[in-house]
Amino acid sequence: MPQISINPTTGIETARFDFATPAEVDAALDAAVSAQASWREVPVEKRAGLLRQIAAELRAGKSRYAGLITAEMGKPIVEAEGEVEKCAWTLDYYSDAAPGFLAAENYPSSATESGVVFDPLGVILGIMPWNFPFWQYFRFAAPALAAGNGIILKHAGNVPQCALAIGEIMQKAGVPAGLAGTLLIEAKAVAPLIADARIAAVSLTGSTSVGSIVAAEAAKALKKQVLELGGSDPFIVLADADITEAAAVAVKARYTNGGQSCVNAKRFIVEAQVADQFVAAFVANVAKLKVGDPTKRDTDIGPMARRDLRDDLHRQVERSVAAGATLRIGGEPLAGPGYYYAPTVLDNVTPEMAAFSEETFGPVAAVIRVASVDEAIRLANQTEFGLGAALWTRDIARARGLARRIEAGAVFINGLVASDARLPFGGIKKSGYGRELGVYGIREFVNIKTIWIGPAVAAATRQDNKPSTAAAVAKLQAAILSPEKIPARERGGGARTVPLVTRSVGATGFINGITIFEPNAAIALHKHNCDESVVLLEGNAIAEIDGVQHELKALDTTFIPANLPHRFINRSASEPMKILWIYGSVDATRTNIATGETRAVDDEHKAAIVGTGTGKRA
Repeated sequence: MPQISINPTTGIETARFDFATPAEVDAALDAAVSAQASWREVPVEKRAGLLRQIAAELRAGKSRYAGLITAEMGKPIVEAEGEVEKCAWTLDYYSDAAPGFLAAENYPSSATESGVVFDPLGVILGIMPWNFPFWQYFRFAAPALAAGNGIILKHAGNVPQCALAIGEIMQKAGVPAGLAGTLLIEAKAVAPLIADARIAAVSLTGSTSVGSIVAAEAAKALKKQVLELGGSDPFIVLADADITEAAAVAVKARYTNGGQSCVNAKRFIVEAQVADQFVAAFVANVAKLKVGDPTKRDTDIGPMARRDLRDDLHRQVERSVAAGATLRIGGEPLAGPGYYYAPTVLDNVTPEMAAFSEETFGPVAAVIRVASVDEAIRLANQTEFGLGAALWTRDIARARGLARRIEAGAVFINGLVASDARLPFGGIKKSGYGRELGVYGIREFVNIKTIWIGPAVAAATRQDNKPSTAAAVAKLQAAILSPEKIPARERGGGARTVPLVTRSVGATGFINGITIFEPNAAIALHKHNCDESVVLLEGNAIAEIDGVQHELKALDTTFIPANLPHRFINRSASEPMKILWIYGSVDATRTNIATGETRAVDDEHKAAIVGTGTGKRA
């Protein structure tokens, strides 16, 4: 049986494709494992750089790719173009952020050194949905690839052309052959794929029922999973909210993508004092939506993705109205070809109705009227789902407290819930577990590995624990006070130190600064009464630690235990160098080995900073 693509605007078949044979699946897995074994050894900066090439390919073919999205699942073309651009932006974001997210973390002590590194897991199976056929894939693929993993894509059965186009994009962008494979396979072929030893973990975005099956199969094989499943997101409107603004945003929150999104607002929980006003404005805005051909740029809502989905939605509406809900607008399939459903608002919905208790995956909004804030929160939580929630109020201080009471993976105050590459995304309860996006997303599919180093070698320079990228160092330097604003203190031998702001936490903390070395410059051999960490920001250096010399290059890090004699030397005869140092105590002292003189480092900081108007203790 082939995989068929049907245009939901017309209901007509447009293409069909043969499913992959067992031999083809086997070859794809072997290719992915082989490619990933090499890919994991590629420096993270180069892995991240490849993401920009993928983003460029997406942008170059945006019209074509958006057209495929519209043709296979009915998304209005303007929204489809936005989906492609969001994918490209996310790839760019991870290209910049991934090296910092994956940088090793050090936890030194005076006797030993320990740290954490982030190693890839292997080949990850991505089971992706039809409603955002490009976005759902690339928000999973970008961090997975940057972390050093390989990918096998099993896409939804009704978007095979999008699935194949994704494979073409990766090939054109220069992704190593086999590293990001695409398989057209039947649903029954997924369980054996999960069980296969060549698959290390699974990421699924889909329905709760499918999530349960995938979770069970992955659990049998003891494999990591990230599940982003259904949602019945509440959109809570309190009496003090800006009702005009809330009603306008509510339309976008519910009807974007034809209401076919896990994070579309579905249950509009409104305090009774403002319910009539909100419903009137909401319905008036819904009436303005243009339903029609999704290839037209002025269309707001296209067809639903499949006939069976439209039929299921209509049955939910009919059951809710029969149970007492008030139909304010819509409530029926539209005549003509394609799988269109009228934008619908149900009022006076109660918890026993289908529109409240079930996920409505389409252009239907349920309004629930409540007598108090406490009732609003209680009903918001009265669902098996916990993906996102919106809360509308002018009292932001109160909103912060109420947000903590809402059972959801994200709460947006005075806005619509949306995914953002910079923020973790995921849910609780039957909305799934694990997180995508942000630093938490990239670390879902890595081995968070502890490395412990005993006392005998703790003082050695660790060149595998470097900040990794110029971007990471740029962020570090942007976060500290500009050296030009604080007078430098001459250290002798062609070196000078710029003291930075001392940051302390309770009785503990640290002191930091930057020392700039002229060509061939060196500082005197000395020691501290506390541990010291050093990052070589620029140039080439020799770290002489307890009589042993270590050559350093830019971005290398060094850990020096307390009371160990050391110094740094610029090994360039023509270029300056710069180091960032951090002493592990606010009571740090420096002792000159040659003279025995001991000085309090913090006093030097205070003396240098006082009067500049740019620094203070924090």
